[in-house]
Amino acid sequence: MVEFADHPQIRREKTQGRFVYYCADRSVYSRQQQRRSALSAQGRQPTAFEAIAILVEKIKHPAPSNEALSQRLKRQKLSVEPETIKNLLARHGLAAKK
Repeated sequence: MVEFADHPQIRREKTQGRFVYYCADRSVYSRQQQRRSALSAQGRQPTAFEAIAILVEKIKHPAPSNEALSQRLKRQKLSVEPETIKNLLARHGLAAKK
């Protein structure tokens, strides 16, 4: 995405060691930044690799708790805390329905 770094409609900022791309329009930028801050406040999000592994296991075994899912992933040599699994599911609206 580095080719978009100088695009006039895109604003690029380095956040926590990563580049984040926002809209250059101030009102849209402000909303995007607020949403990103809200998501960051939810706790650690898994990496893309971890997220895929979590979702694959959740599809294969939908009933187990986040703790059980974390244990299944540890047996596959992937350390993902139950809280991180909860954060991923909540972020994407996949939390358990009551």
